[in-house]
Amino acid sequence: MRTAGRRLLGIGLLLAASALVLVATGGALVFTAFTAPWRPSRVRLGRLRRVLAVAVVYATLEIKGLTVAIGRWIRFRLDHDAARDRRGRVRSLRASLADLRRAAGRFGGLDVVLVDASGRRRGELPDLPAGPVIVCGRHGGVGGAFLLAHLLLSGFGRVPRVVLKQTLAWDPLIDTLLSRIPHAFIDPQPGDGGATADRIGALAGGMAADEALLIFPEGGNFTPRRRMRAIGRLRRRGLTAAARRAARLRNVLPPHPDGVFAAIEAAPEAAVVFVAHTGLDHLLSAADVWRALPLRLPVLITWWAVPAGDVPGEPDRRLAWLEDHWARIDAWVARNRIPL
Repeated sequence: MRTAGRRLLGIGLLLAASALVLVATGGALVFTAFTAPWRPSRVRLGRLRRVLAVAVVYATLEIKGLTVAIGRWIRFRLDHDAARDRRGRVRSLRASLADLRRAAGRFGGLDVVLVDASGRRRGELPDLPAGPVIVCGRHGGVGGAFLLAHLLLSGFGRVPRVVLKQTLAWDPLIDTLLSRIPHAFIDPQPGDGGATADRIGALAGGMAADEALLIFPEGGNFTPRRRMRAIGRLRRRGLTAAARRAARLRNVLPPHPDGVFAAIEAAPEAAVVFVAHTGLDHLLSAADVWRALPLRLPVLITWWAVPAGDVPGEPDRRLAWLEDHWARIDAWVARNRIPL
């Protein structure tokens, strides 16, 4: 009942937001027409049109996706074919992410460039290791999670099992599309007794060869303030060595190991893929997005894989291994970030 109520409320909020977007778009068009002879601030008007265009695309995708989901729900009630229903949801998720990616490129100037570990551009996507994978992504800027999910689905043909923040469950399309795709909405709290890690472990277990667990070990977007808070928490817990290592990280937050290790324990056959990216780092709020549009710099993405057999088994060695790879991400971002 709680899920149904959340979905109904989410749909109501979506319809209200969509109506607001349409009204704002109409008003912007009228304003643009009347101010065409003098255009007091062409830059601001251009940004407004871009933001509204992306908002219209997003609202349209939500309404279209929910309409398709209703038809799919009716069909499932008639034939109870869970496998076909899941395939339909995966297709819808892939199409929605692709449409968002195109809209971000057309209206927001998003340009994604795949590079190798040294910063050289790749001509094509390299293969991921065979079998299931655990993808540990950096959390840096607005839209990074959607971008990585799109890359996994459309670029590599991998169905992502995603760990998301609980707040995203209020998006009715995300909530609906993921209802038959393994996922976990989490709201990690200090002292939860390992409940969050247990949920991530349960999510990682039983992955098929065409699946990938997508997890963000930092737990949130990097900001200097969050970095200092994370270091302070480690010091208060008496983890002096970990605090010193975290203090050496300048572009990422120290990773939370529990969720990653729970996933590795649940899927010991899975390779671990580390993903680093830069170009969205400065987009941390709606105001940042407004000031940055259109994006002037490309988003650079790289990754490297660790075979399952090379992941240490002992807890201490595994922690050092994770911290070493996170330090590698930090160093890569420092080398490849382009000053604004």
